[in-house]
Amino acid sequence: MVILTSCKQTNDPIITADKVDKVVILVKSENEKDRSWEAEDQNFLKALIENINATLGEKDENTQNFDIELTPDQKKYDYKIDFYNNGEVVQEVEISQVNKLKIDKEEYTIKEDREKELNSLKNHVLSVVR
Repeated sequence: MVILTSCKQTNDPIITADKVDKVVILVKSENEKDRSWEAEDQNFLKALIENINATLGEKDENTQNFDIELTPDQKKYDYKIDFYNNGEVVQEVEISQVNKLKIDKEEYTIKEDREKELNSLKNHVLSVVR
């Protein structure tokens, strides 16, 4: 397991927007109905990828901030983001157990200094699946 800090990573584990043409988002919770959403808009794909990168410490000035307080339940939801290219899944991102981020098979623990970015990513996803 890899533990992330706020330092900049040398190789970016997230696919770039020019290599994907669609995203499918699924949000699961114990008490509510599962929700999903699909998008092919390149601007949305780029913004979502930037928010994932911000969670990993790769924030830039164009990263959108979704700084809305999450409920304790929303923090515990399972979030799954599948990126596609030509109908094939090219990258899977999962957020679970409050602060666990899994990219393909690599698991990361998001420390407290990146919690704001993780919550922003969760809010970004929740804003489209409602």
